[in-house]
Amino acid sequence: MEEGTIKAVRGTYPWTRRFPRAILVLVTLACLLPFTDKAIHIDDPLFVWAARHMQIQWWNPYGFDVNWYGYTMPMHEVTKNPPLASCYLALVMSVFGESEVALHLAFFAQAIAAVLGTYVLARRFCSYPFLAALAALFTPVFMTSSTTLMCDMLMVALWVWAIVFWMRGLENNEPLTLVLAGLLISACALAKYFGIALVPLLLVYSLWRNQKAGMRLLYLLIPVVVMGLYEWATRALYGHGLLLDAFRYANQNEAHTPGGILSKTLIAVSFTGGCCAIALILAPLLWRSIIWAWFGIAATALLASVWLLDATRFGITSHNGLCVLGGLIVLVLSVLDWRRHKNAESVLLAFWVFGTFAFSILNWTINGRSILPMVPAVAILLLRRIEAVNETKALRLHWPLAIAAALSLFVARADYQLANSARAAAIQIKNQFGGSAANTIWFQGHWGFQYYALANGLLAFDATHPHSHPGDLIVLPFNNTNLVSIPKETVERVTTIELPASRWVATMSRPLGAGFYMDILGPLPFAFGAVPPEKYYVLRFK
Repeated sequence: MEEGTIKAVRGTYPWTRRFPRAILVLVTLACLLPFTDKAIHIDDPLFVWAARHMQIQWWNPYGFDVNWYGYTMPMHEVTKNPPLASCYLALVMSVFGESEVALHLAFFAQAIAAVLGTYVLARRFCSYPFLAALAALFTPVFMTSSTTLMCDMLMVALWVWAIVFWMRGLENNEPLTLVLAGLLISACALAKYFGIALVPLLLVYSLWRNQKAGMRLLYLLIPVVVMGLYEWATRALYGHGLLLDAFRYANQNEAHTPGGILSKTLIAVSFTGGCCAIALILAPLLWRSIIWAWFGIAATALLASVWLLDATRFGITSHNGLCVLGGLIVLVLSVLDWRRHKNAESVLLAFWVFGTFAFSILNWTINGRSILPMVPAVAILLLRRIEAVNETKALRLHWPLAIAAALSLFVARADYQLANSARAAAIQIKNQFGGSAANTIWFQGHWGFQYYALANGLLAFDATHPHSHPGDLIVLPFNNTNLVSIPKETVERVTTIELPASRWVATMSRPLGAGFYMDILGPLPFAFGAVPPEKYYVLRFK
């Protein structure tokens, strides 16, 4: 089949050929609707607060103060993401208010758009685009990220559709389609700054496809100009450009020494394998027996070598060997696809995966959100490889996809329970101490707990300007971030509140080494084991 043409669409059942888009929408909704009442979680409050402020000053999303690091500072110095997701939230909130159900339902539309975009794009790369779209949906990182109110899923949806329209515009030489692609890239970068990486990615793809692309490449200047104007506008509004500020912040990590780079790389491999766990689930179908055996031997030898060298230093434990193996599979798939096809499409997929992987290492922390952008490419690579191995056989991936879906839902549910425990804690603290306490109740900690603590009348403790008095209470969440130490002699413990989260799987747990949203807690995006309860220490100032 000639490059650039759409391959024949095959499917296991006739109805997947007749109504693929409708079925994908229904499957996506079936997976996500149980999470509609998920509590505001992790960095969701930053996006919600910006959206709230945009309803007052739409042109000034970050023109307010927030206590996010233990002391009050301007929001434009705290946030490291552009405002498009908050703009979308502001529109929803202007109609439905800050109802968690309404906000999540609105954000589910982004997940649907990403799944449908993966399907449309996969039609150009493989014969089973329906299965490729399901493979993307049934990854832990895609499922869990779809239940947040952050900017990541919006960026992925815009990213995939920008590629679809850019490829279509190049093939048909349609200026308006290329303009639309340029605007989608701009919107992608305004959803999350990493979206600007589409410019070099599509530039490489276009030149590989046709070195005489010529004037059509100028349409890639549209997002460059847009982001330049954005940098100028934010510099004029806040005194510093937010785009360059975000890149400087992202560079604040330990990956500047050989040991640091190796450690971050291994953790990134682990996160890639865990976030894209379907690659490991489908592994037996990806290689012919001899090649698969040699790959397994090489991967096992690598893991054993790393373990024997320094398991603790490199963040490799017996629990994440499978995640590391899955990550290696993802990276090897990109190389094998390039070796097999050596065309513009294989170059696009390889740079897509390795570019995202490199960004996850260079970012200030490795997290699932940084791995998420590669998921559509990984899904397509999986189906392309399985087709290559099973050239004359119809693909029947019912059980592997079912296992991947169950795992992804299990992880998403664990994150759902963790988020809800913070909401429950704030309500319990208010009910237990708010009615009878004559003194102020302060709190430390951020993420979703801060959102609900403020909503229930607690005050954020400012370490630089403490206004506490003897008899005041302060709440310290154990599993949280940016807590400031308080001298032991100034407080006494009143009680410890314990609330159960998920029982056997965790997305954020230092004891289990799970750090889905930041690898500071551990080298795994999620981990299995006996999950300790969420603890909140209630102290009284002397």
